[in-house]
Amino acid sequence: MNIEKLKHSARHDELSAKRSEIGQTLAKTIADQLALARNDEPEFEGAVDTAASRRVAELIGQPPTPTPPSKRERLSAMANEIRALRSAGELLDQQIAVERHRAVSAYRSGIAPAYRDRMKAVVEAMRTVHAAALDLHGLTKAVEDQGVSVESLGFFSPSILGSPVDPYSSLARFFREAVEMGLIAKMPPELDYK
Repeated sequence: MNIEKLKHSARHDELSAKRSEIGQTLAKTIADQLALARNDEPEFEGAVDTAASRRVAELIGQPPTPTPPSKRERLSAMANEIRALRSAGELLDQQIAVERHRAVSAYRSGIAPAYRDRMKAVVEAMRTVHAAALDLHGLTKAVEDQGVSVESLGFFSPSILGSPVDPYSSLARFFREAVEMGLIAKMPPELDYK
């Protein structure tokens, strides 16, 4: 069946792309953090940034050697980055959900008339089926009231519908829901509660 496809806004697509990018960055940062944590590299004392070391660097014409961050500092920085990335991902997930809800609401409003028309067609078809089942039930009852078993006629019962006079049958529930949805005005009287 060809129906119009659900369309998302440009903002939804932009947010989704950003969410994917953040997800990839998060996965890489977690992998890097794990690799660093497992790495048995020795901790070196960093160069102390003193006036003397600055002067030496100046004399040899090189910039002063910065003190590299320790493994613990790098792991801590990665943990902070992971928390920030997760928070950003959660915020984007919420914004994407809002955009999706807007798109779904608009789509639902547009498709509702076609859906309702098809539901009405199903209800009308079921009313025809119910009328035929009720007619068969009447004939069966009349034959059996004469003391003749319908089994000898090759009796076939549409048991999936339930009894056409049972207000608790699946068909009765179906018609009750159709009334509640406003697809039909009233229940078939033989299926209504007495």
